Amino acid sequence: MNLLFKKDVLQKIKNNEAPPIVKNNFLSLKECKYFLNLFRNMKIKSIGKNKFVNREESTKIFFDFNKNKATKIFKEKLQDELGEFFINDFQPHLITSRFPLRLHIDSGKNPNDLIYKNVVLPLEIIYDKNIKKKKEPNTIVFKNKWYGESALFTKIKDKKTDFIIKDIHDEFVDILDIHDLYNEIKKLNNSNFIYRKKEFFINKRFRDYIGNLSKLKRFNIRTNKHIINNKKFDKKNYNKYMSHQPYEDCMSLVIDKVIPWKIGSLAYWDRTRIHSSDNFLKNNVLSKTCIALFTSKNKI
Repeated sequence: MNLLFKKDVLQKIKNNEAPPIVKNNFLSLKECKYFLNLFRNMKIKSIGKNKFVNREESTKIFFDFNKNKATKIFKEKLQDELGEFFINDFQPHLITSRFPLRLHIDSGKNPNDLIYKNVVLPLEIIYDKNIKKKKEPNTIVFKNKWYGESALFTKIKDKKTDFIIKDIHDEFVDILDIHDLYNEIKKLNNSNFIYRKKEFFINKRFRDYIGNLSKLKRFNIRTNKHIINNKKFDKKNYNKYMSHQPYEDCMSLVIDKVIPWKIGSLAYWDRTRIHSSDNFLKNNVLSKTCIALFTSKNKI
């Protein structure tokens, strides 16, 4: 691992580290519905202003604590729990996930940033109505730590050109090189196309969507340097939680805490901890929505 932080900053980060914490019923169900409506209305009003990101696998709606009385009060309540914090490198946001987040770290890229806690507060879970069996999704926090820049952890390293999209059967597909796909389809129209054994229907809307993705620059580096030994990941835990990620990516990882998604609960852990969603699609979850924060202890 290439260390990101300056020596004195790194020591302060380590001094602030602590086990993951969960506080149930931090917000009432009424408050959760209020914030869902508030932020989704912000999305409608923010079209063209770069206030949200909307992709097939997820939607992010960014907000400012100081723009609304309710969000100001919410921040004060968070600081009563976490202590004073600052937001330096990534705005607070509402995120709706339709595909499970993979192994990653939200450490940022600033060597002077005294990073503190990841904060997650679930607001909504949408289940497949056609299937009665329901299991709540989970966030998996590992004991393993990372002191480099923000990263997606995988042995399949690329040029930051990977995206999750849907095929013609409405199934999510991991495209490792979106530029390659775009070059293959940019002259096609109103026809089916097989790409890496997956089928897509190519029309103007699909071409434009893939073209727009090909212009984006991914924030996280891709690396396998989180694998520090040959210890195999527990197969039972892999099948239960991590089957959306290649098994070999989980080598040397050890689970610290499995955090169930309960509406209105608050969970937070060190931004130096590797973490992941579980494969909630296996449990008939169509989407899940939470408030997410990346906090720091200094203002930059």
